[in-house]
Amino acid sequence: MRCKVGRHFEFEASHSLPEEGIYGKCSNLHGHRYELEVEVEGQIQKEGWVCNFTEIKQIVNDAIIEKFDHAHLNDFFEIPTVENMARYIFDELSKLFGENEYELSKIRLYETSKCYAEICR
Repeated sequence: MRCKVGRHFEFEASHSLPEEGIYGKCSNLHGHRYELEVEVEGQIQKEGWVCNFTEIKQIVNDAIIEKFDHAHLNDFFEIPTVENMARYIFDELSKLFGENEYELSKIRLYETSKCYAEICR
């Protein structure tokens, strides 16, 4: 039987978007408290779980949180929108989780408490 499990993460980062005419006030330097939901899918193993939540935490912390927490996102992205960030995070985590018995099924990245980008397999 396949099952989906997920974990929630948070990080703080700053950015600015390039053109005021397109992005309005977001062209000014500002910061966000990002929230990241990571969902993986796989068979329920003999241990009774899809995976140990500690594995998810370690992979995401090493690949994403340590890189972006308290960073200036313009150093990593030409246009640091939540959509571009979500695509990058999904691609990176897909590679890393693909080495396990389970796979990445979805990420959801909140830029604010009301606005997010979601990418699914």
